[in-house]
Amino acid sequence: GAAVDEPWGAFQVQAIVSGGQLVDVTIVTAPTDRHSSRINNSSIPSLTSQALASQSADVDVISGATWTSESYATSLQAALDAAEAALDAAA
Repeated sequence: GAAVDEPWGAFQVQAIVSGGQLVDVTIVTAPTDRHSSRINNSSIPSLTSQALASQSADVDVISGATWTSESYATSLQAALDAAEAALDAAA
């Protein structure tokens, strides 16, 4: 997905899609300062679980991790849109 600029750096995810299903979300880049790293380490697993369960970028904002939650959802939506466009182009 597209990189999202946060005050502490860029945040970007990659959607892994197989057979038309979202099977994983990996972090491409994220802010690496100590505070952001702590927040990301605690929130990203939950965001990924939500994304896989909903098969979408529709994730709940995690209290204390608003920037991470919103950046994750924005980048993931861009990745899913790109994956869908690629599937449509191949059809």
